[in-house]
Amino acid sequence: MTNDFKARKNGYRQPQRSPEEYKQFKKEEKEAVYQLVDSAVANVVSSPTEFHKFLDTQAHMDRYSAANALLIYKQCPEATQLKDFDGWREENVRIKKGAKSISILEPVDYTRANGTQGISYNVKKVFDVSQTNGRRKPAPTVNRDPRNLVTVMINTSPVNCESAEQLPNPDAVAYYDNSKDTLFIKKGVGDSVALFQGVALELGYAELSSRSESFSRKDMSFQAVCVGYMLCKKYGVDTKSFAVDRVPAEWKDKEPNDVRAELSKVRTAMSDIHSRISDELYRQQQERTADRAR
Repeated sequence: MTNDFKARKNGYRQPQRSPEEYKQFKKEEKEAVYQLVDSAVANVVSSPTEFHKFLDTQAHMDRYSAANALLIYKQCPEATQLKDFDGWREENVRIKKGAKSISILEPVDYTRANGTQGISYNVKKVFDVSQTNGRRKPAPTVNRDPRNLVTVMINTSPVNCESAEQLPNPDAVAYYDNSKDTLFIKKGVGDSVALFQGVALELGYAELSSRSESFSRKDMSFQAVCVGYMLCKKYGVDTKSFAVDRVPAEWKDKEPNDVRAELSKVRTAMSDIHSRISDELYRQQQERTADRAR
């Protein structure tokens, strides 16, 4: 295969690959990226510390799929804002000399031979803002008071929410009852942090249940804990109560694709809850801005 030499200033041009060479190059490039995903999976299921790191990456990169979050965790876990070369150039931002690109997977629609539509994935090279001369965007200003956030979570919940004097677990502050499709919240809870943690955890169960043919708190418990952890991480709420270091032993024996499927469920549940919260906070902010303008 032709070497990928860089063009020199003295006029030598970079050798061009033949169509066959280019096709082989792209195939090998994609295979290497999928191997990197599998390597990341092996890391996170075998080490509680690494699993924590992955969840932190997925929490602040919630718009990215689990596979891409694994790739970002493996290559640049501190990333906050990714764009390809052209994307940064459009903003008049330059990539720092020597910066190593981050490989992620970009979905591409295609038409099969039988005329049906399919989705394939191409490797996309991106750079984090920390690898450029650009500035990190300041975090959006939102009301992060846990009790107010709980109110938003309840008001935007896809399931019924009711208050209750007692819950099946006397130590819990919230409980999702799948048979009634209802989130019960204990009355009189004064600890706003514990309230947010409990509601986030139980909404995790509710979201996971909506995408499953059957419901089992036992089988979904670790995924729900991960959802609750990431929501707390996202909104700056204490995460110490979430035992995300207890990775299920059976995950270590699963195929990488099966682990990715579990992580995808967690990511989707967290992202959907966060999106509802974010949309409502934005609506409230716009409403306050309009009120001030009157």
